[in-house]
This record gives sequence, C-alpha cells and structure tokens, in this order.
Amino acid sequence: MFERAEGIYEIRLHNQDLGVSEVKIFLIPGKPGERSLMIDTGFGNEECFGRLKKGMEELGISFGQLDVFITHLHHDHSGLAGVFAREGARIWMNPKEEHHAYDCIIQKRGLQSIQEQEQVLKRVGITRKLEPGLWSKYNEVNKRVQQGQDWYFLAPDFPYEPVHQGDRFCYGPYAFEAVELKGHTYGQTGLLDREHKILFCADQVIDGIIPIVPTSYPDEGLLKGYFQSLQWIKESLGDYLLLPAHKEPITQVKRVIDRIVFSYVDKVELMKRLISCSRREMTTKQVAYLAYGIQDDMEDDPDFISHKMMITKTFSCLEYLYGEDFIVRDERDGTFYWGTP
Repeated sequence: MFERAEGIYEIRLHNQDLGVSEVKIFLIPGKPGERSLMIDTGFGNEECFGRLKKGMEELGISFGQLDVFITHLHHDHSGLAGVFAREGARIWMNPKEEHHAYDCIIQKRGLQSIQEQEQVLKRVGITRKLEPGLWSKYNEVNKRVQQGQDWYFLAPDFPYEPVHQGDRFCYGPYAFEAVELKGHTYGQTGLLDREHKILFCADQVIDGIIPIVPTSYPDEGLLKGYFQSLQWIKESLGDYLLLPAHKEPITQVKRVIDRIVFSYVDKVELMKRLISCSRREMTTKQVAYLAYGIQDDMEDDPDFISHKMMITKTFSCLEYLYGEDFIVRDERDGTFYWGTP
C-alpha cells in the first residue's frame, strides 16, 4: 500500500487465474469519528480480502465506519462486496448496473438470466438452428452457473444504497460527486473532486488498454454514450489526475482518450466496409468473426469470455453505425441482420 495522492492510498490486488490479473483499490481514511471510503473491492477471494483488511488496519479504519463505492458490477471490482457488507460496511452502487441480468461479463443466477441469454444469443445470430455448436457451449456454461458451480465472472448479489448522478460523498479532505461513466457498462459510475482535480474513472479511461464497450441490447446507445463521456472528460477534465482501476494514473488525458477513440473509430469503419462489401446481410456473429478473426474453438473459460466479449463489442459498434444511419438493421425471428441502406 502506498499514498497515491494526499490522503488517497492504493492497494494492488492480483489474481493470476483470471483474464484480469491486477486491479487497484483505493482507500481514503475519514477524519476522526467520521466514515472512510473504499473504492471497489477487487476479486472475491480470501487473499484479496486479507490484503484489504490489513490496509484498513494500518489506516485505522473499521468495517462499521467504512463506505464501499462500487464503480461497476464486474467481478474484479465487486467480488468482495457481499463480504464487506456482512462485516458491517455500507455499500454504494448505481442501480443501473443491474439493468440486465445477462450481458458480456455480467451474469447472474436465476430465471431472468436464463431468459435473457436466449434472447441475447438469438439477437446476435447464435441459435440452435444457425449455430448449434456455439448454442450448446453457451448453454453449458449457463447450466454451470445456475447449478451453483464456480464461475469467475458471476455478478455477486449484495445489499447496497443507490447512487445517482450528482450525489455527494465527503471523506477526509475530499468532496466527491458521483458522475455516470456510461460505456464500459451501462451504469458505471466514478467519483469526481473538482477542487483537487481528481477523477476516479474506474475502467472508463485506461492508459495502454482499450476498454471494452460491450452490449447485446438494442437502442441503448452504449458506444455513443462512451464517446460522449470521453469527450466530456477530455474537454472538462483535461488537466485532472485520472485514477483508473488498472494500469497507471493518467495525466496526459488528451493523448490517452484520443488513442481509445481512434481504436474504436478504426474498428467501426472496418465493420462498415465489411457490410458494404458483402452481397448479403450478416448477423452480429458473422461480422464479429470477420472483424476480430475469432473462431468457434473455445478450449477453456478465458477463450469463452473472449468470444463473448468480441460478440458484444461488435454489437455495440453495429448499433452505433445503425444509430448514425450508416447501416440498416432488420429483425427476423428475433435475430438482427445488418446491411447497407
């Protein structure tokens, strides 16, 4: 643990078994007698919990006086939220994070998740008739999840207080406001201190990584919302210190954001050309295979998650093209087909 900025302490957690091997958790001790803040909880294992507990003890923070701010519901950010709640901490999260029960990494147990998976798979062109092998693989994984078997990317259930845009959170010398960072997830939320010019940006902006914007739900404008969010950060917070949950702090905001936007624009343009050059309509799955070079072979869980991510990232890009009138969309028997105007 070390002090990243005055009164802001950083703990790096590791888990080599997952696709994401490192995440940064931030602690801000409160003034004497006041509550303290933890931003995210990291992976849901005992080793990570032990490290966070040790950091709390070093800073004199008790569970009963701790607020935990969950930026989004992914496993590397919320894995220990239920444990902290049981220990007496108060959890905060944007309820929009539970907007869907099944999408990309977020996957819950229960009937809603089963129903949504069938709709999502059909929507992107993975059906029992069109893609029987892939259909079977996805249902095998969902069966494991519903039976209670270990699944790294299961979205945990935990009690929380709702967070909304503009809500205020004061800890130590800092006065934060909650800011929605739509894009990486539907309800990802960060914390902004205008006086100290600091933004905890979660997975919205990362130096050296292109954050994935994944969805399989129509007309939610996730990628467009991501572009708008990045534009706001670039124009309004260009001289701020950005503290992401992965990699290093960001001071060259414009450079990092321009790189992210260029990567997405490049991929969107590729998909536009693929559809324009095709003599027939294509499903999301078909476009994804051409754009990312993915295949049906999935040897292990990381391969499966990568496949899932590329499909949902493709859907986001196609939805953006459709929303900007560059391509057309037709729905037949629950499956979306993309073509030229």
